[in-house]
Amino acid sequence: MKQKLSNLIEFGADQGNVKRTVFYDIKRNKLFVGNSVPFPMIFLPGAGLSYATYVLTEHLIIRGVVPLLFSFLLMLLLVLYQFKNRREKTIVEVESYEIPKDYFVVQRSNGIKTYALIVLFAFVSIVFAWLYIIFGGFLLLFLAVVMWYCFLILLLSGQFKKSKYLKILEGEKY
Repeated sequence: MKQKLSNLIEFGADQGNVKRTVFYDIKRNKLFVGNSVPFPMIFLPGAGLSYATYVLTEHLIIRGVVPLLFSFLLMLLLVLYQFKNRREKTIVEVESYEIPKDYFVVQRSNGIKTYALIVLFAFVSIVFAWLYIIFGGFLLLFLAVVMWYCFLILLLSGQFKKSKYLKILEGEKY
């Protein structure tokens, strides 16, 4: 059965198989499995954006917080556009999913790890941003923007929705 990605919540890899993803249909309150939909990665545009911002601000003699905030804002807009585009245009072939016995325990553990990664990327992004403000330099700006991008991808990937609907689904199954 074909479903639009915007109608589904992605729950993650099917028992470690990253080529298959478990999806949750809110309307049916049921799990499905289908091929994974890759997340957009933009390291090359991120590098170009960082370098362009760095060169522009070096010529205008604007240093510090302004180029950093400008880069972060542009990256945020780019990520939001990519996620919206991905969810609206992608159609996934799914089939019904039989829930393994330890599914909810594993998903709770994976959720905790994902929350830890979100905090880690936020912290590393802040550290690189702080170092850029103090020392300047393209490499620090680039690393701050890449860490910010990874933070945004994890933050917007739906972990909070996943946790909410896992609790609902687990409550009905047990």
